[in-house]
Amino acid sequence: MQHLAPTAPTIAFPALSVLRARLTYRLLQDTTLPPAKGALLRGGFGYAFQRASCAHPCWGHAEHCAVTMLCPYRWVFETPHPAGVSHLHDLQDVPRPFVIEPPLDQKRQYAAGDGLEFGLVLVGRGINFLPYFLFGFERLGEAGLGRELAKARLERVEALAPFAPLGLPIYQDGRVLETANLPLLNLAELPTRAEALPADLRLELRTPLRVKARGAYIEQLDLGAIAQATCWRVGALSVFHGPGLWRTDYRPLVEAARAVRVERAEVRWVDWERTSTRGGDRRQMKLGGLVGTASLRAVPVDVRAALLAASVLHVGKAAVFGHGWVGVAGL
Repeated sequence: MQHLAPTAPTIAFPALSVLRARLTYRLLQDTTLPPAKGALLRGGFGYAFQRASCAHPCWGHAEHCAVTMLCPYRWVFETPHPAGVSHLHDLQDVPRPFVIEPPLDQKRQYAAGDGLEFGLVLVGRGINFLPYFLFGFERLGEAGLGRELAKARLERVEALAPFAPLGLPIYQDGRVLETANLPLLNLAELPTRAEALPADLRLELRTPLRVKARGAYIEQLDLGAIAQATCWRVGALSVFHGPGLWRTDYRPLVEAARAVRVERAEVRWVDWERTSTRGGDRRQMKLGGLVGTASLRAVPVDVRAALLAASVLHVGKAAVFGHGWVGVAGL
């Protein structure tokens, strides 16, 4: 039985464009890869992207680049703080305009000829750099994946229709096919899409969710904290990579999320480690988070819209690795 909830949206989301894509590597040799592949793909990709977009003297030394005009690498990985937005000037962890969505199958053993499929989300200005992303992942496969540096060929890339598994081929075997008419999602459409969702939802935390409330990472499902982190991420992405400041008071949305009845919450904390080489030093980092499912009853339409935003953009810390991947569907 469906529970009633307010059906009219009250919050307008910014006109921030999002592109979802599905990439397929073809492994060229046998190898073993880690079960969680988001960090593997993200770590090597930064180097590959720089080599795809920067002159050789800048490789590994972007901070010493003498070119005053920002290159694609610095727009994506060293995004400058916008003028006139004082409340974000001290932000150290600037959100990147992309997310890597790792495969969820936890597969480790790959034979030559096996496929490795994963997702890529580009946000706002990041969509303009799609050719560099394609070339960067092409170079990453040539350099090799994992500790064994197993060679892989970027075989196919599809641009996915919003909230659908169907794709438009945009890259095949080294050739860019079509990038002019991409199926983009505009976040401003989310309230309308949310109205079409039922009020009772199944929430799935597909990858570790790292969201803080009152200074600590939540270890139980806290829908208010998730909604607040999602709105903060939407606003930050809009400022750094989209149409600008999102002038919306989303506190009523967060309070509405806190009031949602949560049933059958089966969530747990999972620990996850990655090796960081940032700054030239290798060090282990723990990036655990919540995974699991829950049923949500009588979810207001504004909260449904925020959950849809989280499902597209991911939410919380380490989203660029694929963390904080939320799924929502009707019960």
